[in-house]
Parts: sequence; C-alpha cells; structure tokens
Amino acid sequence: MKLRSHALALAAAALLSQLDVRELLDRRTTDWQIARLRGNPAVLVIEFPNLAEQGAAMNRIAALLEKAGAPRDRVLNDAALAELIRRHGDNPQTFYQGHNYLAAQLARFYTMAARQGQSLNLQEERLRKTLVDAHVLGRDGDATIAQGLQAVVSYTATQRDDPTTRMDESIDDRRRESVLRHELSHGLYFTNRAYRDHCWRFWRERLTEDERERLRRMLVRLNYDGANEDLIVNEAQAFLMHTPDDRAFNAASLGIAERQLSDLRRRFMQGAPRLRELGR
Repeated sequence: MKLRSHALALAAAALLSQLDVRELLDRRTTDWQIARLRGNPAVLVIEFPNLAEQGAAMNRIAALLEKAGAPRDRVLNDAALAELIRRHGDNPQTFYQGHNYLAAQLARFYTMAARQGQSLNLQEERLRKTLVDAHVLGRDGDATIAQGLQAVVSYTATQRDDPTTRMDESIDDRRRESVLRHELSHGLYFTNRAYRDHCWRFWRERLTEDERERLRRMLVRLNYDGANEDLIVNEAQAFLMHTPDDRAFNAASLGIAERQLSDLRRRFMQGAPRLRELGR
C-alpha cells in the first residue's frame, strides 16, 4: 500500500512544473512559488518572497527537528520559539536562510502540534495546505501522514539587509544561489540512496577522526544538534560540496588551509554519483 500511495503521489506531483537549478534561479517572486526539481520530482522546492515569510512558515519546524537546545518531543509555543531564536543570536529572519526536510518529518511536526493542541500561525497552516495540495502530505484521521519518500526544500528571493538590526538579513544573488544549491543537495541526500550511501562512506572511511570532529564542531557552532549523526553527515556534505558562497563556508570555517579543503573535496568526489539535477 505504501508503494502504491507513493507512486500515486508522484504521479499527481507531475502536474506541478519541473524546473532545473537555473530555471529556479531565474524566477522572481512576490509570493510563494512551488515546483518540483527537474530530474528528481521527489524533491519539492518552495521559494519564499523573503526571509520573514520563510521563517514564519518553517522556523518552528526547524526547532523541533534539528536545532540544538530545543526539545525533540514537543512543538515550541511562540514565546519559547522566540526565546530559542534570541538565545542563538538570531532574529526570525536570520534563524535559517533555507530549509530542508523529509515529508515524514513534516508529517511528524503537524501531527505532534495537533496532539499537543499547539496552535500554528497562518504561514504554517498555509504550508500544510500547500504540501497536501502537492501530494507531499495527506491525512489519516487526526494524523498527518507522508505520501511516500519525498523531500521539501526552501530558499528565498533576494532582499536587502535591515540596518536597524545587528544581524545580516541580506540575500544577494550569490547567497541566493548558494542557499538553493545547499538545500537541493539535502533533497538529493534524502531521496537518492546512492548519493546518501556515498556521503556515509566518505564520512566513515575517507575522513580522519580529526576531520570529522572539525566538521562536527563547525556545525555545532552553527547550532545544529551534534548528537544527530544523520543530520551532521547531511550538513557536512552540503557545506563541503554545495555551498559555493565562501562567506558561508571556507577553509577557515574548519581551521584548515585551502589545500587541505581542496583535498577533502577531492576525496569526496572519488566515486561520487553524478548529480545531474545540480548540473554536476
């Protein structure tokens, strides 16, 4: 039954536009835009018009699923979410520049919120409707369920920094492309078994213990949950190989020389599956 429901979901999803990376970047939006990734329609891509709209829809989900210092067994209320964001030195716009989740994780969030009686905001409710309409999520009684193995990733349009805050809310073209490529690599990690297996082989067999710890420490500094090994491996591949904006990631992020970073990337590429969806 699960295989059949997954096939039906992807057949329905085919009605959505399928766009490649360049087509996604060429879009301009003042509202949410939804598409499937060309070459891998199991990845749903949402472009938000700005970081504020994205944060309102996604930040509470991020807190539940991957942010350090947040509980994994309950959905935060508004006050607790605001305090978590403040504690990490962010505002609702800078908490995340992009997001990525499995359909099953999103289903867990909505089911947990409903069972807790935790009210959701307008953007979170719109996101659920969007995902149901796109056949990513469905309903089974009171529960929200995943429609097979699918991933949802998000990024935003460009925007200017808010000079009244100490945070950097700017999204220029370079940062926007880097965020999109980073998030799409997560979508492929979730839905492309050969790529996910390669990432784990790299992590376990081609890195030294010191290199693994450098990557983990960097991610913990960024407030990812260091105890979630799958999250760490997923983020490591995305930062190392799919974050071309060196303001977000560079050799200094790991405390190593450029030649060492180049060597890490060379080792990752050995035997890596081709990612045609990313133009690679």
